Amino acid sequence: MAITKFDQHAMAAAFSEAGEPETAREILKDTGAQKKQPQAHHQAKKPYLSTVILGVLSLTAYYYVFSNEKLVTDVFTRGGIYAIWPLGTALFVSFIHGAFGSNLLTVLGLEAKKSH
Repeated sequence: MAITKFDQHAMAAAFSEAGEPETAREILKDTGAQKKQPQAHHQAKKPYLSTVILGVLSLTAYYYVFSNEKLVTDVFTRGGIYAIWPLGTALFVSFIHGAFGSNLLTVLGLEAKKSH
């Protein structure tokens, strides 16, 4: 049965905890494991303010569309050049809501997995 890298690290940890750090170092040296340079994790500022602003804009847009239901229906169903209104409204609400959702996920710490 082959000893895996995990097993070697577990064995080194056990020797280290037992008061034999030199043996632990020898085990890790045998695995060819090299010390990794500590990487400085640059933490970007989280977009709290823009999340709040976009959230308020998103809620306001939804509120105005649904509270003015009759006006929206009348204008959006006229046809002709008025066909721009539903398209513009959909694009605006979609953009604002999407930007809010993206910023909210960033604030919550949920980021896409970065590939190497």
